[in-house]
Amino acid sequence: MNDGDRTRRLREYYHKNPLMVSSPFGGVDGIDRDLVRNVLEGLGVELTGRAILDVGCGRGYMSEVVRELGGTYVGSDIAVSRRGFRQAVADAHDLPFRDALFDGVFCIDAFEHLAEPVRAALEFHRVLRDDGFVFLSVPNYSNVAGLVKAACERLGRYEKNTWAPFGNWRPQEFEYPVTGRHVRRVFREAGFAGFRRVAHGVEVGLGLIPWMEHPKTPEVVKFRLQDFFAWAGPFLARLWPGASLHGFWRIDV
Repeated sequence: MNDGDRTRRLREYYHKNPLMVSSPFGGVDGIDRDLVRNVLEGLGVELTGRAILDVGCGRGYMSEVVRELGGTYVGSDIAVSRRGFRQAVADAHDLPFRDALFDGVFCIDAFEHLAEPVRAALEFHRVLRDDGFVFLSVPNYSNVAGLVKAACERLGRYEKNTWAPFGNWRPQEFEYPVTGRHVRRVFREAGFAGFRRVAHGVEVGLGLIPWMEHPKTPEVVKFRLQDFFAWAGPFLARLWPGASLHGFWRIDV
């Protein structure tokens, strides 16, 4: 499948499945402002006076937080799903912006869907200024969920790069098995030098026991596991960031 076909399929998929555009921050009907602020603070990201490009912006709710924190915002995605903010219809592999235009690039739960991650990271680097950064939210498969993903796809129960534990194990159009090592390798190859990650403690449960979201798991079991990891997840995430299904990254030029 060539890049054009994959982009077309992704566009069609998310038009038909709008609820699948969500992330730990939300994104379908709004955004969890408190979580965004806490994560940015934990990563040492300051937005006052900074120009931000949001690649794979979806419905663009991140624009509200960026503006509230004193930044300016431009979104970019392969399709327009909501109006009311500045945006470009563009492929992440070929951004229609001049060099060194932005202070920061946000890529929120979109990077795992890109067919050529190094090419996209090179584009992020190109449009960033010398002191720029990438704020990346991405699933993490260096855990039990990654083992289940590999087994399900190799055994033919799911097509390659489609299994994910969220959404009741509903197949994705393209879900690459990203790990922390993969993130560092890709962005180093694209010229980035600094890396800082915080894990999403709430999703340690999905990383270690992905059957929590399986449609045949009894609800009482799901609720008890959710309650346990709501309490224990943040502590476990500090000990082992790779346990969580999601990681949040600051990646510096």
